[in-house]
Amino acid sequence: MNIKLGKRILKDLFESVEGLYAYTFYSRYKISPDVLVQFIDKFEEKEFIEYTDGKITITEKGKEYVLKTFQIIEEDEKFSKISDKFISDQIEINSLYLPDIMSLPTELKNKIEGGRN
Repeated sequence: MNIKLGKRILKDLFESVEGLYAYTFYSRYKISPDVLVQFIDKFEEKEFIEYTDGKITITEKGKEYVLKTFQIIEEDEKFSKISDKFISDQIEINSLYLPDIMSLPTELKNKIEGGRN
């Protein structure tokens, strides 16, 4: 089995709420049954997934592996790496907002100004 495909399947399982049916991977990635069985056997042995009644779910050990492998950012850390230059005062709901056109790239400014008649 292709390593990239195995990681993609684990990531899909990580993002799913209650796991995914094996058929889902066939329909998404056109994986043949024998390749899917290899994936299930390999990752069940590592205790990353559980396979029950045609449904594959990721285990806590599998979630830890995906978090390490893909460096997925937890919800509370999602906005911590935003540069200060992109952070400004919050505007009120339904208040008017005019963007600063002078801060746009020159090419975009030219398109906007060229469109005015």
